[in-house]
Amino acid sequence: MKAHRETLGHWLLQRMTAASLIPTILISNVSIPTCLILLNILLFWHIHVGIEEILTDYVHHEITRNWILILFRVFCLIIIKYVFLFFVF
Repeated sequence: MKAHRETLGHWLLQRMTAASLIPTILISNVSIPTCLILLNILLFWHIHVGIEEILTDYVHHEITRNWILILFRVFCLIIIKYVFLFFVF
């Protein structure tokens, strides 16, 4: 039952981030800086949750999956930094 709750939570989080990306993209066309930052955070959060689900489904060795997730999080943080600097400067 616990696995079902976790799966449902990930499914809901994926749908909520996808649904919140649409209005954020429409509002960011007005070029409000806070919306651009929010769009950046929501987009990478959505990507992270999706990749985490793919790894959970297809990488069965737990240590390998955890290392891939750690490296992916570091990669996402680096990309977020560069995207943020691109929007600021």
